[in-house]
Amino acid sequence: MEFFGVPVRSFNMEITNRCTLACPRCARTGNDWVKANLADISIEVLENTFPIEHRDSFEGLRVNLCGAYGDCIYHRRFHDVIAYLKKVGIGISMETNGSHRKIDWWRRTCDLLTDEDVITFSVDGLEDTNHIYRVNARWKDIEKAMRYCAGRMTVDWKFIVFRHNEHQLDEARKLAEDIGVRRITFKKSGRFAEDDPMTPRNEEFVGVITRNRREIEKLMRRHVDAEEFDRKVAIAPKCRFGKDLSVSPHGYFYPCSTAEPSGPSGWFYDNLEHFDLRRHSIDRILASEKWRELEKLWARASTAPRACREYCGVHRDYLREYDETSRPDRPNKPQDAIPVTIAG
Repeated sequence: MEFFGVPVRSFNMEITNRCTLACPRCARTGNDWVKANLADISIEVLENTFPIEHRDSFEGLRVNLCGAYGDCIYHRRFHDVIAYLKKVGIGISMETNGSHRKIDWWRRTCDLLTDEDVITFSVDGLEDTNHIYRVNARWKDIEKAMRYCAGRMTVDWKFIVFRHNEHQLDEARKLAEDIGVRRITFKKSGRFAEDDPMTPRNEEFVGVITRNRREIEKLMRRHVDAEEFDRKVAIAPKCRFGKDLSVSPHGYFYPCSTAEPSGPSGWFYDNLEHFDLRRHSIDRILASEKWRELEKLWARASTAPRACREYCGVHRDYLREYDETSRPDRPNKPQDAIPVTIAG
């Protein structure tokens, strides 16, 4: 399977857009359209997308159960989804906030997963701070789940650094060691606007993605014309390298999870029929003229779909940091994270 001539070996798969949290910077929070269109990906879509008779061709393929709006553990048939993906030989990385699930549920999850799989808990702080951003999170559920799963399989911890938790990094590292996670990664958020009260005081944790977006937002606030915008902003698509390609809970295939519509408008919404996995195979979608049309739209930032402009737009001042050779594992995406290995 190839996209723009590059082998595709991983996908983001948002199996549901349901979530129990209300994170203030999440695109789902306050979005009535998304909440009115809740969905869980069907087993039938998985069977059509990854047919059991093609199992051999899925060797080495991974899916990352993460997306734009939901948390995978709230899919109403979560364990059926995991069972099918493992049946066809696909490796799984799942990201979750870890709340509102009992140990018996986690036991069943670990029973289905294998040594190649990874659970990443997205926990932004400790017991006294995680809930400040992860509104409605339950610390007791999270810690119990992390401890149980770390005793059964590979567990990572992703910690987004905010002003209210930046003083806890060393304490979090010690807790990660006590729990038994493999790695804790201190992530620099890409969502801090100018004068955002959640922005860390330590400039080290204000990442390239945030700085880049702020510069582009300044241009948009000035309402510069298309010619000036195109001189100062380029599109650097991550999907060109077979990264970030995404399956939505409604059964559509997108270049990334950000392209999933957040309302009934926009280029991707207007062209949904071309991305429907109930009608087309992934190979057919990737080879279609509609996807070739995307490449033409990327030639100018002013003509690119809004999602591409917001997620993959690069201000000229940051072209070096976004250069495709700067990060081999995720081309066109700055590191913006500090990983700390706890256990080998």
